[in-house]
Parts: sequence; structure tokens; C-alpha cells
Amino acid sequence: MQQVAHLRQHAVALSAVVIWRCVIVIACIVLAQVARAAGTDAGLEIRNIAQASFSVGGIVQTPVNSNSTQTFVDELIDVVVVSTNAGPVGVSSPDAGAVLEFTVTNTGNGVETFRLIANVAVGGDDFNPALTQLYLESNSVPGLQIGASGDTPYLSPGNDPVLGKDESVQVYALSAIPDSLSENNEGALQLRAVATTIIAGSGTDDPGDPSFPVPGTAYDGAGAPDEAGIGNVAAVVGATQDLNNLLINAEGRYAVSSAVVALTKTASNVLDPFGGATLVPGAVITYTLEVTVSGSGSAEALVITDLIPTEVEYLAGTLAVSALPPGEEVDDDFAPAGVDNTGFDAGTQTVTVSLRDVAGGAAVITISFDAAIR
Repeated sequence: MQQVAHLRQHAVALSAVVIWRCVIVIACIVLAQVARAAGTDAGLEIRNIAQASFSVGGIVQTPVNSNSTQTFVDELIDVVVVSTNAGPVGVSSPDAGAVLEFTVTNTGNGVETFRLIANVAVGGDDFNPALTQLYLESNSVPGLQIGASGDTPYLSPGNDPVLGKDESVQVYALSAIPDSLSENNEGALQLRAVATTIIAGSGTDDPGDPSFPVPGTAYDGAGAPDEAGIGNVAAVVGATQDLNNLLINAEGRYAVSSAVVALTKTASNVLDPFGGATLVPGAVITYTLEVTVSGSGSAEALVITDLIPTEVEYLAGTLAVSALPPGEEVDDDFAPAGVDNTGFDAGTQTVTVSLRDVAGGAAVITISFDAAIR
């Protein structure tokens, strides 16, 4: 049953702002496009030798080589922080579990350690969220999980993320939302990542501080070790630290909504071909989704979709929904079209459940189905 216990930890909670006549489709992943690192790796040794070819009296002579030049590539410090939220994240007022997601990517040419700083006193919004904790993605399960097998709390400077060239880390900001806010009120949170090399060299992690370096600032010997083992190359501040286009900083927003949707998915009840609970080909897994709508309003035209992974095969006739609106049926054929909107589409490998309008505070709706590992 260890596999079952492990799978039960894999719960993904998502929330979305519900707006008038808007269809919410859950089971999509929002991908942020960030700049990729370019250039030669920091510390790499570049050797170059020139050669002279000539003749004397019509006789070709032995080429003459120049001395060898030795150059080590300096480290360029660049990092890009992006918000990976599709837009303002819907929250209730109050709300103790509001989560924003960010991606921090090292776009420099060497290994670098980054300090993470969150700022809730942004300005231009309606309220300040109360930051509870930053978390680093660590269990390879999308979304924030808290607990023994969940994601890792960020406790600077003890676990500042160390990122290689083009390496990224997902960062979650867990916040509490104040009471008595009005619908559509927004609260902003900014996350920035500053290389510890810059902090050591300038004495600050704040781009607003006059001591914060401008692009092109070089710290001799503070970069990556050179390939020859002679010493460390220089560390040079890159363009992402330009105050006119500060890419080391990104903003996410919470928005108070009269209806907030939360979706949790678990995989459990594994039954393998031998009567056990091992995750081998042929084992059957029961997937369960729990849909919760909170707030004083309604989630209108609420649709839940779940794209089945190619590694598993949906088992026909296993879809079950605890509460369906009148006219909806649980089957796998979507017939008649336009009326029956709940079932499994074999063509797209997608489970779709139409819940229509769900009032805030309604009972949790449970959706379950079985799939077998191919």
C-alpha cells in the first residue's frame, strides 16, 4: 500500500476567478516563455594559435606558429522571473490558502545561487496580501503540496536555489487574504531573484538601492572556476538587471471573487493483475476529482475536463459523478449532441463533466473514473 499512500500525496489544487458567462476549463497547463541562455559556458578556456605559411626561393618552408593565447570566458549573471498564473488568481475574503506561482530561470552562462525576495507592498492595487511562506517545487507534482512529501519551504539563506545554465525552479507564494474585501478587489505580490554574487559585491538585493549594480558591472574573481583550475573568472552583471527593463522581477495578483473554484485530483485504489497494489502494466488506478465552489456567488457554466495521459487507458463505463444537473447523464457517447455534455471522448482521450451553474457553498462534487496502465 506504499504506492497508494504515495499517490494520495499527488493532489493538485487549482483556483480560477469566475466571471459572467465565462466557461472555466480546468486541466490545462499554462506555460511561461522565458529567454534562454546564450553564449559559451563561464570558465571555458579558449586557446588560439596563428600560423604563417610561406616559401623561400620557390621552396615551401615549414609553417611558423605563433604563441598560444589563453582566454577564459567570464560569467554573465542573468536571471528571468515570470508569473505562471494565467491571470489574477481568484480568492475569497478571507482566504488562508491563496497561492501564486512563479518560474525563476538562470539565463546566464554559469552556475549561480539566487536569493528570492517577495514584496507585497506593491502599490496600485486594493490590498496587501499577507505572505505566509514561499515554497520551492520539489516533489515533481504540479501545484503546491504542503506536508511531509510536499514541496520545500524556502528558508533563505539556507536553501537559496542553485541553478545551472538554463535551469529553472518553480516558486509558490502562499498568502492569507484579509477579511471584508469587496468583489474584484486585487492584491499584488512581486517576486524577484537576485544572484548572491551581486548581493556580496554590492551589499544589497534591492534594485531601488543606489548601490545596486548596472549591467556591465564586473566583480573580478567572483564568477565560475576557470577550466584550467587557475582561479575564478569575473562575474559580470547582465542586461536582465537593467532598471528600465527589470526581468529579475515579476508580479502576480489575487482577485477577490464571489465564486472561487477549487479542484483537487488524487490517484488511489491501485489494483494490479496479481491482486496487489504495485504500479505495473495492467494495474488499474482510480482517479478522483473533488470540485468545491466557495463564496457568495455562483460558478456559471462550470465544466471540468481531464486529459487522460497516454501511459494509461480509460476504462469504459467507470465514470461516476456525485451530483449532476438535470438532463446530464454519465456515459461515454455524448449523445444526443449538445444535450449530453458529460462523458469520455475516445478521440481526444478526455473526460468532460458539465456541471452548469454551481452555487458557492454547495456540497463538494466528486468525479471518479478508472484507468489501466498500458
